[in-house]
Amino acid sequence: MSATAVSFETSKQWLLVDCAEGTQHQLLSTSLSPAKVAVICITHIHGDHCYGLPGMLSSMSLHGRTQPVTLIAPQKLIQFIHLSLGLTDVKLGFDLQCHAVESLAGELELSFCRVKAIELKHRVPSFGYQITECGVPKKLEIAKLEADGIASGPHYNALQKGQDVTYEGKKLRSTEYTFDSWRPRKIIICGDNEKPAKLQNDVDDIDLLVHEATFTHADLLRVGTHTGHSDAKRIAEFAQKHHIPMLALTHFSVRYHGPSMLEALKSEANEHYQGLLYFAEDLLSLSIPKQRN
Repeated sequence: MSATAVSFETSKQWLLVDCAEGTQHQLLSTSLSPAKVAVICITHIHGDHCYGLPGMLSSMSLHGRTQPVTLIAPQKLIQFIHLSLGLTDVKLGFDLQCHAVESLAGELELSFCRVKAIELKHRVPSFGYQITECGVPKKLEIAKLEADGIASGPHYNALQKGQDVTYEGKKLRSTEYTFDSWRPRKIIICGDNEKPAKLQNDVDDIDLLVHEATFTHADLLRVGTHTGHSDAKRIAEFAQKHHIPMLALTHFSVRYHGPSMLEALKSEANEHYQGLLYFAEDLLSLSIPKQRN
C-alpha cells in the first residue's frame, strides 16, 4: 500500500504522493495533521495507490481544513473522486483544485514547492513526481552591498525577504543582492515503472529517488520483463549511473515478505549501488541534508 508524505521546515503545509487504503490510519502514528495536507499527487489509478483518497479527503475536512487543496491525478481518478464524494453526500469544507496529470505542462508552482510530472512505463498510465523545495530563506550579499555603496538600513531586511526596494533613487533588486541559504532540495517519487530510463532527463541534481523494486532481476526474468514493474538490479544500476546520492526502494512483491525475505533484494541493490540505500517500511522517515550554495 503506497503513500509517501513530504514535509518542509519552512511550512506547516505538507504534500502527499499516493493515498492507498490505510493512509489516514497510519497518519495517527506520525506528527502530520490531515488538516495541513495542501497537495496530493496520485501516480496512477491502481487501487493500492489511490483507494484511500475519498476517505482521506473527508477526514481532512472533518479535521477543519478550509484552505484550498491541490489534487494532481489521472483524469479517471478525478472522476472517481467526484463520484465517490457525490454518491456518499460528502461536502468538503475546502476547495479541491484538480489538475489532470496527463495535461500538466511543465512545473506547477505552489507556495512551498514546485511539482513536475514525469511519464513512466506501466500497464496503465503512470507518473513520477519531481518535487523541488521553494521558500528557502535568503542571505544578503553584504560585500556586494557595501561595494555598491549601499549602507545598512531597513532596506536590507526588505531585500532579504525578497522585496525590491528603492535606495537613494536607485532600484535595488532582491535577486541581485541575496542568495539562498541552501540549495533547494529536489526529490522524485515514482509510481509503478518498468523502465527507469524514463527518468533520465529529470534526475540531474536530485537528492533522493523513491522507486519501486518489485522483483529481483532473476525473478523478473522468470515472470516476464513486461510486468509494468522494475527490479532491484535495474534501478540500482540506474541510480549509480546518474550519481543519485540517496535511493529508497519500495513496493516489494509479496514473495519477499517475512523474516529475512528481503535479503535477496538488498543484496542485489547493494551490489550495484554505492550511495545511501534505504528499503521502505511503514513509517520510515528520511531527512534530506541541506547543501550550501
